[in-house]
Amino acid sequence: MKITITPDAVAALQKRFETRGFILALNDGTNRFSNVGGSCAVADKFQIIPIESATAPFTEILENPDFTVYTSTDELPFLGEQLALDIDKRLNTFQLKNRSGRLDANVPVNPASHE
Repeated sequence: MKITITPDAVAALQKRFETRGFILALNDGTNRFSNVGGSCAVADKFQIIPIESATAPFTEILENPDFTVYTSTDELPFLGEQLALDIDKRLNTFQLKNRSGRLDANVPVNPASHE
């Protein structure tokens, strides 16, 4: 599976962290990186966690020439086809999209504080 990261999003990510890899994870209370206490909107929110290398269960690689992007088999069904990460320059927020439309209009960058 691939993920397209727009040039503007690449530049914004490079300003926010120095690693060349990150986890794309749900942020709905279903994994150790979630910073919410649970949600009735399971698979509605995502997050970016800068990381140097894969950490279980986030070992699935989303192909991209600029970053090594990890996710888990739990996230894969929610990502869909033609996955893309962009940035809304006006709002300074990352947006995750797929062929069906917008998955999350506000994808935060969170530290890997729950390792």
